Amino acid sequence: MHDTSTTRHQDGLRIIAAGAVVILHYSDYFKDVPAGRFMVAHTWHFNLFVDLFFVVSGFVIARQYFGRVNDAASIGRFLWRRLARIYPLHLATLAFYVALAGALHFGAARTDNPARYPLSDLPAQFLLLHAFIGERLTFNFPSWSLSAEMFCYLLFPVVALIAQRRKEAVIALVIVAALANSLWTSAAGTTPWADWINQGGAFRALPAFNLGMACYLLRDRIACWPVIPGALAASLMAFIVLGSWLPTTIALIAIYAIAMLAVQVDCAGRETLLSRLRFDRWSPLTYSCYMLHIPVATVIITFGSRLLSLSPHERLILAPVAIIVLAFSSVVSLRTFETPLRRYLTEAYDRRAIRPAPSPAISRQEST
Repeated sequence: MHDTSTTRHQDGLRIIAAGAVVILHYSDYFKDVPAGRFMVAHTWHFNLFVDLFFVVSGFVIARQYFGRVNDAASIGRFLWRRLARIYPLHLATLAFYVALAGALHFGAARTDNPARYPLSDLPAQFLLLHAFIGERLTFNFPSWSLSAEMFCYLLFPVVALIAQRRKEAVIALVIVAALANSLWTSAAGTTPWADWINQGGAFRALPAFNLGMACYLLRDRIACWPVIPGALAASLMAFIVLGSWLPTTIALIAIYAIAMLAVQVDCAGRETLLSRLRFDRWSPLTYSCYMLHIPVATVIITFGSRLLSLSPHERLILAPVAIIVLAFSSVVSLRTFETPLRRYLTEAYDRRAIRPAPSPAISRQEST
């Protein structure tokens, strides 16, 4: 059995992916100037880094919980722990935008996109259903991926039960989910399923999450694959620089391949350029950065440019300011809000359990 005590490369990819998503979304704030338009045109493929999150999440969840969700009590504890991780910050950022919507309603603020704050979308947001029935990209719109993740978490005990009988069945589930998405795309005439977000994003996540699970379950075989020196760093750099020229489906396959290369070197215990650069040390900030980058942009870039009456070219100076504020906010959120509240909610659940069982300490890997 190969060692899986470390996921340094997957962790490193997570924070890189979060940074790429920030670049993608922040570029859109500057599309009125040539630099912004250039970035928007050449970073559209960064949205597929969310699918990398799904693959890594599938691996980490299987690593933490495979074989430990065999009855109602353990399934309930698993789902609660996942909610305790993702829901508080989702609720906090949603509250920020609900407050902003109230300010818009009473004329205390103004916006060029009032359709972003429909009260009719709040039930889906509160119930984490907005990757199924979201009206559009609303409120803190990156949170659609939380809804998709929760869908995968709900299915995880079933998939784990199937995999306990035959591990290779998870590969079939990856293929079936991808084929079902493709058939629906063809029959309904929708956009490529790799672009599904508020309507269908949950089904977009399934192949990636199951692929991550399959990588964990078959990690011994993956670790024995021939290792090509530099393949992970080269493929990641090639995707970042050249990915905008790829068709969406090919770009998605490239993301899956990058994730599997990271799994391979982690399971084989190899050192690479990525691990030597120690990107993994910042991985606990991935979720905070992902969830806070749009609220920070709203305050720093949107409100800041209006307050200072900046021209489109002048407001470019707010981009590095927003990134610095985001980094600081992410650290503060993780240390003073997310982690303490998560521990409190986890401990409260365990205390109320009918038959309390020793609960493992919250690990660094569960920060996915």
